[in-house]
Amino acid sequence: MIFDLDGVLADSEGIHILAWEQIAREYRLSEDRLPLHDWIGYADTEIVKDVVRDHGLSVTPEDLLEHKRRIFRRLIAEQLEPIPGAVEALSELEPLALGLATSSSRTEAELMLRILGITDRFRTVVTADEVKHSKPEPDSYLLAAEGLGITPEHCVAIEDSSSGVQSARAAGMIALAVTNSLPSERLTAADEIFDSTADAVRWIISRLP
Repeated sequence: MIFDLDGVLADSEGIHILAWEQIAREYRLSEDRLPLHDWIGYADTEIVKDVVRDHGLSVTPEDLLEHKRRIFRRLIAEQLEPIPGAVEALSELEPLALGLATSSSRTEAELMLRILGITDRFRTVVTADEVKHSKPEPDSYLLAAEGLGITPEHCVAIEDSSSGVQSARAAGMIALAVTNSLPSERLTAADEIFDSTADAVRWIISRLP
């Protein structure tokens, strides 16, 4: 099993939005032109390029990215909570090889895993820093499967975003979606859709030999 992090294990999608809202205030950007909910599941490395270009900012994408990440790290240190039932669900998967494939940076992912107390639960962790192409491209999931030593067709991914579902499907995996961040109509490309991460885990457990 390979998990996404933001919105699947960590209740952090709203915190990303708070960070972007602060950026909007500081740079006097119109929030109506920031498709905050459409950015769920996409890497900040790609988002900042669009923001700088579309709003004609004089700052470089690299500087804007670091600014946003500083805000996000401060906010998660203060506010981050697990998705309800997600950490408990991980304890039911002790026999399975678990991986993580996230669009967050290595620094952010490690901080979130440490706050949630689940750093040691994953045999492999793939972040945006390790891949050339982020979700919806399959790179993250392919690298995670390689890290687990398991072929992609024998992996199941749990995602909360349409870009993540596309990424897992493109990698050849079974893609399960949870409606923690987006409504089910935005996740129809998934093989199965669940109301929670815990429900998705229970579905997988019910199918184990």
